[in-house]
Amino acid sequence: MYINWKKTIIVTLDLVLVAYIALAVTSFNKPDHSSQVCKKVSIRVADADSSGFLSAGEIKRILVNKNLYPDGKSMEQTDLRKMENTLKEHMLIKDAECYKTQDGLVGITVSQKLPMLRVKADNGEDYYIDDEGNIMSNGSYASDLLVATGNISNWYAQNYIQVVARWISQHELWRNQIVQLNVLPDKSLEIVPRIGGHIVCLGQLPERSNKVRRERDINQFLDTKLTRLDKFYLYGLNEIGWNKYSYIDIEFDNQIICKKNKNGKDDDIRDESPDNDDKTLASTH
Repeated sequence: MYINWKKTIIVTLDLVLVAYIALAVTSFNKPDHSSQVCKKVSIRVADADSSGFLSAGEIKRILVNKNLYPDGKSMEQTDLRKMENTLKEHMLIKDAECYKTQDGLVGITVSQKLPMLRVKADNGEDYYIDDEGNIMSNGSYASDLLVATGNISNWYAQNYIQVVARWISQHELWRNQIVQLNVLPDKSLEIVPRIGGHIVCLGQLPERSNKVRRERDINQFLDTKLTRLDKFYLYGLNEIGWNKYSYIDIEFDNQIICKKNKNGKDDDIRDESPDNDDKTLASTH
């Protein structure tokens, strides 16, 4: 068999040249961190200006305490993976991503767990529930959050009260009006409004074993109850005064039972016809 050695040598040289060029380009584009130091650290905390607990200063403190803060240190010795893992160990951090740039900057981006409500149960437990339904241990933090009190276990807070809190957070009127939830021993749910010297009883939340059905039925329950309460506010309290009643019970579909302040006689406000005018809710007996 005849072998064209001249052609083979040329092809081989071409391949070597291509490999050399590729290696040279790669080496040229790859930053040399061997003698470079970190000149600047950029820290970004998602939702830092809303209801989150973390700040850029807190992120810096965490890394400084572990001797991992890169400012002024060699870029080559800056361990991005170790920085990320250290930050992710913090109970308030959901995720962390660190990177380097050629001009000596180390960037840190952190997403945090967002507390949705604070639970202060009758059994003495005090903790937060985040936006994914996870329990966050209480610490030296301050935030204007919805507070849930009463007969609340961890499981009930995660599977029921968190659903209520999420529904409230999605409705501007009730997000601004409701400041506290209270669970009675029979699991009836009370709400404490920001405006008006009264407490409102909504009744018991629907109990479902299936998560999807539970969330759907609780959302429907809140839609129904708080739509009725909104109408009562509009056609009732706006006319007779927001401080007339100390307790408003809308547990039953066909009536609203109101307890007057200063030991006044209770009012039974009936709404028996499904097709009645909304203003019927403002009438009293």
